[in-house]
Amino acid sequence: MSKQHKSSWYTELKNWCKPPEPACAPIEIEGHVFPATATVGDETLMLNGAGIRSVNSKPLYAAALYLPQLTQRADTAEALLGARRVVLYILRDVRPSDYVDSLRDGIIRNTNETSQAFIQEERHEVEKVMMENSPLYKGDVIDYDWIPGVGSFIYRNGKKISGKIRGKAIYDAVLSIWLGSESIEEDLRKSLLRA
Repeated sequence: MSKQHKSSWYTELKNWCKPPEPACAPIEIEGHVFPATATVGDETLMLNGAGIRSVNSKPLYAAALYLPQLTQRADTAEALLGARRVVLYILRDVRPSDYVDSLRDGIIRNTNETSQAFIQEERHEVEKVMMENSPLYKGDVIDYDWIPGVGSFIYRNGKKISGKIRGKAIYDAVLSIWLGSESIEEDLRKSLLRA
């Protein structure tokens, strides 16, 4: 067998055995379509996954995760270089205290005491923004964005409702609410990671 023929055969076999790249496609949940891509800063992110957060068997919101590249691993989602976005589509009205208590509880369950102390000021800032912009109503869309070298921003229905929140640690802590080992809902975690 010639080297050229062997090389061509080997390449074809290698490509045939390689798992396909996961498709990035829009996802519709409860009538809301999460687009296949989102622009954060100057980066185009891909829809990694989406799912529903339920409380007492009632849907509360649909969540979507946008990343620079697709992954099924929470640690990779955190470690990837580049921007990120989490989108929440509110499915029923949410009182400010319920939202903030859930946010705080999710961060505490998924971070250690040292991390909690390190991000305490930023966590209070996120909580204050959400208290000032609540209640959340059915149909509202909340975006949590991370732009490397700049910070985190929160949007409600496309309007920026926070100033720059410094530090990637607070964004990772917020992301851990949905992706951490003690995430608020395992089915939602699996849906966001398509695991």
